[in-house]
Amino acid sequence: MVAAIGSNKAPAHLSGLDLIYNPSFGSYLIWRAASGHFSESGRGLPIALAFLVLPIALHGESKSALIGTNMPSGLTLFAAKLGAKQESLLAIHERAIALRGLSLASLTTGTMAKFMIVDPGTATILSLDSELPSPSSSMRKLGLACEKLGVWFGRLPVDQVASILRVAF
Repeated sequence: MVAAIGSNKAPAHLSGLDLIYNPSFGSYLIWRAASGHFSESGRGLPIALAFLVLPIALHGESKSALIGTNMPSGLTLFAAKLGAKQESLLAIHERAIALRGLSLASLTTGTMAKFMIVDPGTATILSLDSELPSPSSSMRKLGLACEKLGVWFGRLPVDQVASILRVAF
């Protein structure tokens, strides 16, 4: 299933939504966020924060704000961009609830494929150095944006991330 990440040709029976909202792609995005978090903090990505990656990365407006916000600007400026339309920022929480099944399936896929592990002692996700198939350029761009999101998460305590993004765990 992970091999589909690098495939440029979609199986005929999958819709556009199936291609985006699938555990293989989701695990790739969470893996990139966990990599960014570790590079910034030296710790695994808290599981609670992993459930915010897909609701941000797979939504058009928040994805655009994520890609368009420079690394040094941080999570606060990203949230301010979304907060210009208050409902966009507040919707992250609702999308996190709606996508929790996909997020969990993505975590499961990533751990089964052995490119991330869940540390039950710390409730964190560690990305492993793995040889993954090369994704398309648009997938790679979104992966880099998720890595940036992980870096921003790594700079702040979980409760401050929740406050900035107006989510509750």
